[in-house]
Amino acid sequence: MAEKNMRNMEWGILIPGLILICIGLANLYSVGHVPEELRETFQLGSRDYFHRQLIWSAVGLVVMVVAFAIPFRYYEGSAVIFYGVSLISLIVVLLLEPLKGSSRWISVGFFRFQPSELMKVAVIFTLARYLSEKKNDPNKLRVISLAILVVLVPFTLILKQPDLGTALVFPALLFPVLYWRGLNEGVMILFLTPVISAFLTVFSESAISDGTYPFPLLLFFLMILVVAYRRRKRLFQSLSLVAINLGVMFVIPTLMNTLKPYQQRRIMAFLRPESDILGMGWQVYQSKVAIGSGGFVGKGFLQGTQKLLAFLPERHSDFAFSVLAEERGFVGGLVVLVLFSMIIARGFYLATKVKNRFASMAIIGICSYFTFHVIVNIGMTIGLAPVTGLPLPFLSYGGSSMLVSCFLLGVLLNFGSSFYEY
Repeated sequence: MAEKNMRNMEWGILIPGLILICIGLANLYSVGHVPEELRETFQLGSRDYFHRQLIWSAVGLVVMVVAFAIPFRYYEGSAVIFYGVSLISLIVVLLLEPLKGSSRWISVGFFRFQPSELMKVAVIFTLARYLSEKKNDPNKLRVISLAILVVLVPFTLILKQPDLGTALVFPALLFPVLYWRGLNEGVMILFLTPVISAFLTVFSESAISDGTYPFPLLLFFLMILVVAYRRRKRLFQSLSLVAINLGVMFVIPTLMNTLKPYQQRRIMAFLRPESDILGMGWQVYQSKVAIGSGGFVGKGFLQGTQKLLAFLPERHSDFAFSVLAEERGFVGGLVVLVLFSMIIARGFYLATKVKNRFASMAIIGICSYFTFHVIVNIGMTIGLAPVTGLPLPFLSYGGSSMLVSCFLLGVLLNFGSSFYEY
């Protein structure tokens, strides 16, 4: 079996993954590096991040091997149990004493982990198992309702921690898996357009407060009316499309008032970064300066000044990509994007190749996980997405994120080596 697995090894996934881990370690070493002549001025405390991440990377590689070696039917068989255990851990974390204003971690001795990271894996396997059953057509109300419930429960619990960025990962996992299973495009439009309406409503509020007209929202609503008219043969679906989007446009302003003040400021800083450049807009502003100053080939390894002078906040975690772009420039950032693209593209190809339906849908879930994390994290470093605290897999500091990313990579390799099994 071992020989067979190695013969079918997905090198197009494994090699980019290993390179990304090495790039992440080098990046963290640079974050903590201080030139000899400046050590009396700057503290070396952040150097610990490199040594700790080195240990997490080694453990992650072991986890990857284990995930690769376990027969994939075990994942299908234990999906519901795994989901239940992860759900209990999410409830437990809410009962613990908050740390720095949030309840996200469970400490076991020196080890501290985020149950929400485990929940991402559990949701992928549970959705894949449920929807892989032939009788569960996603266009049936009962089926789609249960699939939404699988996502909604952890989404709500994580929102209470509060951790909006992680909570948003779950809807991002749901719809690609549903679409892959055969969800009707009309239903997809029904679910996805309210998200765009919500974003444009928030943007319009900001525009109106600045004395401009909400043209994007008006144009989008016009487009909704056109789509509803073109699909008028399905009258109920067309009316629902218009009603839901109108409802979202009226409800969002009220919901905005229920968010935490820092969450509201983050959203406004994203939409209008210049309005609070010394406050919530500071991170994105400094990140853009770091990326822009890197130029085409960067300032060179260990030569970044934004991270050395600590202008760039959270440079070891949320803004690790900014450090990389400052020191390696456009070329370095492009290399990282290409490596992630190789993993995701090979994963989608694998989803069409595997014979087992559970494996196919789990692969789509895993690819969606990496895609969402990469788009949101890099998007927030260049001001195209709000700052949500979502880590960049393999590059951002964090044991939970590293272990889960390595595990999912191991599962992809596992599916690839067993693609012929039904």
